[in-house]
Amino acid sequence: MLKKLEQQAFDRYVEFAYRLALDTTKSGYPTYADGIKTKEDFISRSRSAFEKENDEILLYEREGEVRGWIHYYFIPGDHYLQLRAFCISEGMEDALTEFLAFTRDQYPGSELYLGFPKENPAAVAFLDGQGFPRIEESYNDVLHFCDYTLHPENPNVIPVTRENYPLFAALHSQIEGEMYWNSERILQAMDRWKIYLLMRGGEAAGAIYCMTEDDKVSSEIFGVDFPHGVYNGEIFRDLLTVALNHEKRRGVGHMVFFNDAETQADALACGFHCVGEYVCFLVKL
Repeated sequence: MLKKLEQQAFDRYVEFAYRLALDTTKSGYPTYADGIKTKEDFISRSRSAFEKENDEILLYEREGEVRGWIHYYFIPGDHYLQLRAFCISEGMEDALTEFLAFTRDQYPGSELYLGFPKENPAAVAFLDGQGFPRIEESYNDVLHFCDYTLHPENPNVIPVTRENYPLFAALHSQIEGEMYWNSERILQAMDRWKIYLLMRGGEAAGAIYCMTEDDKVSSEIFGVDFPHGVYNGEIFRDLLTVALNHEKRRGVGHMVFFNDAETQADALACGFHCVGEYVCFLVKL
């Protein structure tokens, strides 16, 4: 059974939820086992649910005992739902069944994005068994800037501005598919993004796009795009070097990058290490 977590019960269950959030076999994404996010982060982000209109935490009860903690948020204008935490000590399949029924009832017509580690076989197998499409499979890589030194940059890599944004949009539109951060949404939130193009012969030969935060704890590379989707390792490394150098100079602590199999080897060669493997399912409610 699912029930809304009341604020007066928060302290009773938050430690239990955090312990589960560190266990990739019993939790979803975002993971707290990445060496970046802390216990204080988990408590603060969870507590903020009581101050946000479109955040909610549900407790999962099984046989009269609380066995799980589900924190999700909803963007009404986009009909978009995503997890902030999905922590279940036992009964993962049943918890997912109940959560899917709950979201179908409360948010019909919306899209629910469910990300889980491959190390959580119960969740992944259940969602596969329901026939939901895997819209992303990637390696969750992390770079700690305390271990990173600046590298020489290719002078043909330039920052993207509103004036030259169409060059990036032309590349990104080739691969954006059903992803949330399409060209239009990135443009609307340009103050949160650092985007770079590598120019060859007056044309964009590749682009990298990185979401940054003012607190400088971490940034995240969301992707690297190539014309017609044809991967080029040299261009990838040149773009990645500029993005990493910029965040290092800015004083950021960590960089997160969800890589596919094609880019993984080059990312590791540039200083990333792999935290685990990630699978994202799309559920149309």
